[in-house]
Amino acid sequence: MKKILSICFIFFAVNLYAHTITDMRGKQIEIPEKLERIATIDDGFIEGVMTHLNVIDKVAAIGSWSMKRDYKYEYETIDGKKYTLKGLNTMKYLHPWLNDMPCFNSAQGDILNYETLANANPQLVILRVGDCTVSGGSYFRGGDPAQLERTIESIESLGIPLVVLFSPTYYQKAELSTMKEEMRVLGDIFKQREKALALYEYLNSIETLVKERTKNIKNKANVLYFGLNSAARKQGGSGMVSGITTPESYIIENIVNAKNAFRGKGNNIILSGEQLYAIDPDVILLPTQNGYHPAEELLSAPYYQNLSELKAVKNKQVYPLAWTPMNCSRRVEYPIDIMIMAKAIYPELFKDIKVHEFVLDFYKKVYHVNDEKAKALRKEQLLDWTIKHDF
Repeated sequence: MKKILSICFIFFAVNLYAHTITDMRGKQIEIPEKLERIATIDDGFIEGVMTHLNVIDKVAAIGSWSMKRDYKYEYETIDGKKYTLKGLNTMKYLHPWLNDMPCFNSAQGDILNYETLANANPQLVILRVGDCTVSGGSYFRGGDPAQLERTIESIESLGIPLVVLFSPTYYQKAELSTMKEEMRVLGDIFKQREKALALYEYLNSIETLVKERTKNIKNKANVLYFGLNSAARKQGGSGMVSGITTPESYIIENIVNAKNAFRGKGNNIILSGEQLYAIDPDVILLPTQNGYHPAEELLSAPYYQNLSELKAVKNKQVYPLAWTPMNCSRRVEYPIDIMIMAKAIYPELFKDIKVHEFVLDFYKKVYHVNDEKAKALRKEQLLDWTIKHDF
C-alpha cells in the first residue's frame, strides 16, 4: 500500500492540468497538460475511437485480455473434415504492441489488480461501463451494480483521474444513440470533439441508410439471432437467442425493419430443437458467441443435424456476422453487422452494396488504413466468405 501511495504522490508532483472535461457521470475531470500515458478498461471501443483520432500511442495499460489473445475456433462437418478459424480483436491486429502493455485484469476478466494499474503509472484512466470486462458487462446484465461503484471508488482512491463512459448496455436499453455521448467525451479528452462526433455521424449514417431503405417493408422477414454456443449444447439446448429487449433485437426490428423470431425477453436464452422448430425462422444470423461460427457449422456439423429441416437451414439462409470477441456492448465496427443483417434479410433492397467492398471503405474511413491493411482487417474479422459468395 505504501508503494501505491508513493506512486500517487509522484503522479501529483509531475502533472499539471490543461483543461477540464465532463464525463458521462456528469463529473468534471481535470485532464493533464501533457497526456502521454492512459489506462483503458474496455474491450476495444476506446482504442477504436483513439485510433480514429490518431492518439492510440498514448495507451500505456489495458484492462482487457481481448487485445492480447490469439483466438482460435474449430469445428467438424458430418463428412469428417475439420476446420480451424483464427481471428484477432481488430485493435490487436492494428496495434500488436498492445500485447506488450501491462494488463491489470485477470485472465478470466473478472478481477482488477489495482497495484498493477498503479505501477503502470497512468496519467488518466478511461473506464467503459457495460463491456465484458469487470467494469460492468456482468453487473448490468443481471448482476450487482454496487460492484461497479466499488470499482470506481478503488480506482479513484489511487489518485489517478478517472473518466467514466456508459455504453448502451449500461442503460439497459436497446438503442445505440448513447455512443454519441461516449465519443463526445473521448473527443473532449484529446481536444478533438468535432472529429470524434464526425465519426459518430458516419457510423450513424449507415444506420440511417438501412432504415431508409427498409422503412416501407410490410411483409417483414422472421429473423433469429442465434448463438451457436457450446455451453447451450452442454445444457441440452441447441443454442442461445436474443429477446426483444436486447440491442440485437433493436437492430433487427428498428433499423433493419424485420421481426425478431424469438418474442421472449432477455439475452442468451437457451432454446431446444423443438422450440426452434416452433419458431422456424426465415433467416438465421450467427453472432460471435463463445467463438466464431460460420454458416457451414450450422449447415454441416454433426451436432446440428437435428436442425436440418428448419426453413432457414434448408434454404441456406444462414449468415455469420463479423468476428467480434468480447462484444458485450457495441464497438465502432457495429455498422458492419447492421449491413450484413440488412443484405442477408432483404437482398433485393441492398443488391447494389457488396459487403466485401463496403467493409474495406469502412476500415479506411474509421481507422485511416490503406487498402492492404483494410483487406487484412476483413480477414481478421473472418469476413472473407463475403468475397467467396460475392455478398
